[in-house]
Amino acid sequence: MIQTLLATILFSKPVEEILTAEAPIAVPGGPGKFDFMNVDRTNRFVFACHPGKKSFTVVNLTTKEVKDVDAGVEVNGICADSAGKLVYAAGPGNTLVKFDSTTWTKTGSLALSGPGDCVQYDSKRGVVYVDNDDGTSLWVVDPKEMKLVDTITIKEAPEYMEFSRRTDKIFQAIKSTSTVQLIDAVTRKVESEWTLGDLTSPHGLALDRQAGLVFVAGKNGKLVILNSTSGKILQTIDIVKGSDQIAYDGQLKRLYIPSESKIQVVQIEGEKGTVVSTVPVGADCHRVTVDPTTHDVWVAFTDKENSYVQKFVAKS
Repeated sequence: MIQTLLATILFSKPVEEILTAEAPIAVPGGPGKFDFMNVDRTNRFVFACHPGKKSFTVVNLTTKEVKDVDAGVEVNGICADSAGKLVYAAGPGNTLVKFDSTTWTKTGSLALSGPGDCVQYDSKRGVVYVDNDDGTSLWVVDPKEMKLVDTITIKEAPEYMEFSRRTDKIFQAIKSTSTVQLIDAVTRKVESEWTLGDLTSPHGLALDRQAGLVFVAGKNGKLVILNSTSGKILQTIDIVKGSDQIAYDGQLKRLYIPSESKIQVVQIEGEKGTVVSTVPVGADCHRVTVDPTTHDVWVAFTDKENSYVQKFVAKS
């Protein structure tokens, strides 16, 4: 399967124009479902949650080493406190776990009242946000003490969220109502709820913080671009169906949208986007992240034999 995939990738003209694929890297430990990915830009790590193995995969971008770290529980979402050299992850295991990113030893955990999903770190307030998968809670955690400090009530069934340090806002996708909720990180209150037009079941969400744009991908194959202050819909684009996570390169102004066997590349100009390429990838690929330093795009997927991470080099 991998040989066939590589042959398709290497001889596809759109890939040569936009992304150049490197060989998929087998992750130690065999096959297992992946979930959200993330990057620690400062310490040079790529993360891929590996709930199918109760672990998370770490790609050391300096040494090129790839390892699977035993989390002890299933984790869906992951984020880094780069300055503190710490990593936080949570998921179906109903637990937030904390790891030292220099030794990959677990240094703390917090039992949650339900399964977590997306995890984000707020360096300004020194707290971790964990949304309650299919629940109505956004938990605010003090990671030093590993204790719950607040619970924000949100609409049912949250998916991906992003925190903007620039505006002190949390943007939370809600799949049950096909909306995005805007949450004030200072007051810890829901300020607004934005409808998404023809988009249903929003999962992927990304921000252009500088331009003030929010990108939301729906399972039904719609991408909506919103103004990040008013929530006004600026554009709706037809995209691949079934995407779970999307990633945005703010410098190259490119949005990457993975789904079954492909990644769509959307080029953003001003407040509008255009699909400029479709790139083949492993059949199980629904998650993606971008290294903002090198602009490399990373995906993770599995088949019956192995789990893989794969890098695509972006054309500048």
